[in-house]
Amino acid sequence: MEEVGRLENDVLNRVSEVLGPLGFESHPFLVEWYNQQVSDKFTLDYPVDTLACIVISQPTMFEKAFVPFLEEKWDKTHIQDPIDQCMVHYFGKVKESLSGVVIDSLHDFELTPKRRPKILVQTAGHVAGAVRFYRPEDFDGSNNNNFYPVCHHPTWGGWFALRGVLIFPGLTAPNLTRKDPPFVLSDTEAKSMLELYNLHWQDWRWRDAGCPKEKYSSQQIKYFETPPAERKDVINQILNGFS
Repeated sequence: MEEVGRLENDVLNRVSEVLGPLGFESHPFLVEWYNQQVSDKFTLDYPVDTLACIVISQPTMFEKAFVPFLEEKWDKTHIQDPIDQCMVHYFGKVKESLSGVVIDSLHDFELTPKRRPKILVQTAGHVAGAVRFYRPEDFDGSNNNNFYPVCHHPTWGGWFALRGVLIFPGLTAPNLTRKDPPFVLSDTEAKSMLELYNLHWQDWRWRDAGCPKEKYSSQQIKYFETPPAERKDVINQILNGFS
């Protein structure tokens, strides 16, 4: 972060201090880097050198952040998905910690009035150098361009999630060093991951690409394997002692 100004560096460090112990990681990027990679309908309306960061949940987020949130802060009456509630809560903790700094948050689940994502988190993760974004058109001879793209993390493989972006209007970092997205997989491995993600996503094999250092816990896997409408039963099991 030595290329970032003192205030910007302090802000990024504070984001890490708040979210890191909860099983999140954050990676900075400039709005310009993101806007260069998306179509006009997805661009962010900020000066090009505005500082932002992508927030990623690691495998430990579930036990470090989500379970405590369920125990202490979860609003059972709210129609919003509990994980989404949890992300709003912890992004809010960052804003509380940096009360003198203007922060705009864009979550992966938020849509515009035209039903478009407010932020393309996979692209944000890629330009921040946190993950590599693989698309079917990246591979010669791909026989299915209708496949959905997928990201790979150099440490967690597919056992992670891109949760959203924090943008800092008024904070600029024109000299921020841009990191290349990590190359961990060979083309053959990446193409296999893309196929597994699209054709066999239910069995989780795509997440194991690149030998991740850690995976989701059994209770986390059970939670995400359960249809959303039935997850309250799993939550009750978690709160009463998972078995």
